[in-house]
Amino acid sequence: MSRARQLYVISDLHIGGVYPESPQLGERGFRICTHARELAQFVDALAAKPAGATGVELVINGDFVDFLAERRAPPAEWSPFLTQPEAAVEKLREIVVRDRPLFDALARLLARGHDLVLVLGNHDIELAIPQVRGALADVLGSDRFRFFYDGEAYVAGDALIEHGNRYDSFNVVDHDRLRRFRSLLSRRQPIPAEYAFEAPAGSRMVAEVINPIKERYKFVDLLNPYVEATIPLLLALEPGLRSKLARVIPIAAQAARHGLRENALPSVGGDISSAPAGAAGPVGGDMGGLDTTESPASISPHERRLDEALEKILGAEAKPFLAALEAEARPLDGTGGDIASGEEMLSSATGLLSLLLSGSGSLENRLPALLRAVRVLQNDRTFDRDFEPPSVYTRAAGQLAREGGFSHVVFGHTHLARDLPLPNGARYLNSGTWADLMEFPKDILSGQQDDVRDKLRQFCEDLANSQLGRYIVFKPTFVRLEVNGDGRVTRAAVLDYTGPESL
Repeated sequence: MSRARQLYVISDLHIGGVYPESPQLGERGFRICTHARELAQFVDALAAKPAGATGVELVINGDFVDFLAERRAPPAEWSPFLTQPEAAVEKLREIVVRDRPLFDALARLLARGHDLVLVLGNHDIELAIPQVRGALADVLGSDRFRFFYDGEAYVAGDALIEHGNRYDSFNVVDHDRLRRFRSLLSRRQPIPAEYAFEAPAGSRMVAEVINPIKERYKFVDLLNPYVEATIPLLLALEPGLRSKLARVIPIAAQAARHGLRENALPSVGGDISSAPAGAAGPVGGDMGGLDTTESPASISPHERRLDEALEKILGAEAKPFLAALEAEARPLDGTGGDIASGEEMLSSATGLLSLLLSGSGSLENRLPALLRAVRVLQNDRTFDRDFEPPSVYTRAAGQLAREGGFSHVVFGHTHLARDLPLPNGARYLNSGTWADLMEFPKDILSGQQDDVRDKLRQFCEDLANSQLGRYIVFKPTFVRLEVNGDGRVTRAAVLDYTGPESL
């Protein structure tokens, strides 16, 4: 019989990125977590609990720190994965300096005799590197924490805890290649090309597409992960990004090579491998089955496939949407689609802000498709904790609970807190996020198209001017599990953190 435990599960902290120089002016810097002090308060409240017969255990269920939010030196300013251990250690130390109170609170938690468990996510892959793990132990003043990587889930009694990116083709981590890469690093050996680690498609998407766009549109990574639906939204805002966004197509092809044979079983290599970079395969998921025949000379093959992807996303509204963009969809810098600097984007004649200021009718042509894109990204129940349409996550949780005999399956990753029943009487819990979220106005999400045009235009104007305050929400949540000495979960809940009294 083991010791009874109280588990507090949090995820998607996304500690990383520089703070704004002038926060009083509404600037966001390059962060999606702007409440690290509240997080440190949460950890300190746990540390203050007595370390008695019932153990207190903090589980950080993936995306603890955010290496993808860390800028490198030009010209390659963003990296999907830091391959040099020294560079990764340096970035971790920079993250710690910015948010030292949080790491000090974690050190106090361990010093008080409580347990800390880390589960690898997809924004903090570098934590698996031996040198980075060592640096983290130095920061915390202890190596007594447990760390689950190599694709392992954490089993606590009859509860299964994992980040959840295993079921997201854009963000699955190739742990086989990562293990070989780490094995060489642990011996300080050079990395031959055949042992190089390839970052997930979603990490490439962030580094190559999302981060450069975020220089202009600060909201793009505040939306819950939904790559396809973000594409028409960004195109409606900046048609000149068309050739840049076309890069999503080959990235999507990489992602599609990791599929699911069953709801909770990847089709390639069990749970720790995806196909090698050169493997053939169609683009899958919502962007799948696209024709690969030759394109007209006027657009690249990737751009044509992007148009076909838009038809799948927007349906009948895709053709008028594309027609409205056709005259404007030139690269922002005239060099074939590279992202322009902030000044170039601000002065772009095709940009949303310029259209709003000029009163161009072109924006009006885009609004119906923009509305569709917004409603694909969110609906009026997106943030309801007890609702989720069938998804890869609920289906995976159901199979895991059924086959493993788990009473509770806990994920993170989606940034959306959930507490839902599963078919076999088990429950699916999602720990949500401590990062900021963007919530679209409900009257846009549910109103009639003719009634919401003015509201949508105002929404676009706010986005163009980075006036995001009324749309940004902070909803910190955690999962609390009570596990008795027999290994059974006796109580479970997804809870809002409103202060130490909420623990």
